[in-house]
Amino acid sequence: MSEASADDLRRDILDSFELLMLHVTRWRQVDLADVDVTMPQARCLMLVALYPLMSISALASHLHIGLPAASGLVERLVEAGYVERNPDPNDRRHQLVTLSDGGRALVERFHELPSEQLAELIANLSVEELRGLRLGVAAIEREARLVAERTLLTPEPERTPA
Repeated sequence: MSEASADDLRRDILDSFELLMLHVTRWRQVDLADVDVTMPQARCLMLVALYPLMSISALASHLHIGLPAASGLVERLVEAGYVERNPDPNDRRHQLVTLSDGGRALVERFHELPSEQLAELIANLSVEELRGLRLGVAAIEREARLVAERTLLTPEPERTPA
């Protein structure tokens, strides 16, 4: 049997990641079942977490929704205690959106994979598999960092400097 090509290996890895994410999502489904936000609200929270002090118009633009819809979305998140609106110091007619403590805690829950579950995932791997995994994870982390650095060179959503 011939050795798999790099393209075949990449496809296999991507397929495996897709399955891994499916399993992790099933685990997390129970943990996140009590979250009281809609998908558009979650997207809004994630965007505000990435770019604090966003204007509502910038949110609307990046979420591909109208300004009235973005205002309503932000209002519901304010009422739920997940975001705060503050006047733009450079233009009092505009509001800037930031995460509240509750919003930050919720966004952290979205990203969190409890260490106990991660330990369970790797508990039965052989030393050889663990070594290979360590190399692979380090390589993926390196590439993710490079992508993030390139992304920082692209224009960020409109926001007012702090």
